[in-house]
Formats: sequence, C-alpha cells, structure tokens
Amino acid sequence: MWPVPSRRLGFSLGINNIPKKVCSYSCVYCQIGRTINFSIKRQEFYKTDEIIEALSEKTDEVRAAGGRIDYVTFVPDGEPTLDINLGRHIEAVKSTGMKVAVISNASLIDREDVVSDLESADWVSLKVDAIDDGKWKRVDRPHGLLDHAGILRGIREFSGKYRGILATETMLVRGASRTWAMLIRWLNIFHRCRNST
Repeated sequence: MWPVPSRRLGFSLGINNIPKKVCSYSCVYCQIGRTINFSIKRQEFYKTDEIIEALSEKTDEVRAAGGRIDYVTFVPDGEPTLDINLGRHIEAVKSTGMKVAVISNASLIDREDVVSDLESADWVSLKVDAIDDGKWKRVDRPHGLLDHAGILRGIREFSGKYRGILATETMLVRGASRTWAMLIRWLNIFHRCRNST
C-alpha cells in the first residue's frame, strides 16, 4: 500500500491489522462485501513486531521515492478494535515519531480496554450510521450481542475524555436512514460531544 491523499489526514498510510471481513457489523453498503467472521471478541491477529517491521520497510520505500506520510492509519478490512494488540501497535507506531489515526465503527467503544487503546491515538473516527435502534440494525446489521444504546453512550463518554482529534462518519442510506428527523437527532447527539469534528 502507498500513502493516499486524504482531505482530513493529508497523506495517510493504511495498516490492515485485521484479516478480511472479521467484523462486528455487516453493513449493507460495505465495499468489501458481507462479513465472513462475525465477532465481538478481541483477539490477537498480528504481533506488533510484525506490523512495525512491515511499516518500517514501507516507510523507507515511500521516503526514498520522495513521498511523505502525515498519518499512519489503522483502517483494516474489518473492525480495528477487535485487535487486542491495537494499543501496543499504536504506541509502537508513535514511538517512531509518526501520528496515528484509527477509523472505527464504534461498536466496542463502551469497553474500557478499547477506550484505553484509542486514547493513545492522535486522531479517531467513530462511525454512527443511525440513532434509531431499528435503522441501526437495518443499515449496520450488527452482531446480535451489541447494545446500540451502550455504543451511543460510550461515544459521548469517550468524547468527554479524549484529548486527540475526534471525528465521526455517517453513511446515509436511501430508504433506511436518510431522513431529516434522523439527521436532526444525530446532530443533537454530536452537539453534546464537546470535541467531535
């Protein structure tokens, strides 16, 4: 992978720390397709040393070609917080002097260990596709043991303590979540999140 230009992150080099389609959601719009391994259990996929070795090689290649890396972004083919080593990975990348971003679907944000891992990142995006529980289930097709109210509460609590840049993303799906009422409720929730962007 080569650094890609990002409107928000400058030149972002992605790290795929999750095997393809290991995820807590199976979103109707996912460009990778349906989830193969539905999971909410955090586990080890790759060791930190392996990730840092691959990152070092790619960084040398980019810099030798005159490129630049503004952020190293954990944006895998699944949900990055399912990686139990995520916090170690983030700290190891930051020790090289590079900034770290994480793009998450927010499904595990009500867990203390996930919050602890994400707090060390410089930039975090937490996805919210729906405020209404029924629309959430229709659009994101979540793992059956996830609690939507707990996720929304977790986002609000995380926004109050996180000291990096907090962003959010929403996919509006025609016929499922694209309504003015939903947008107004969504804006009201994020208005209460002190430092969301």
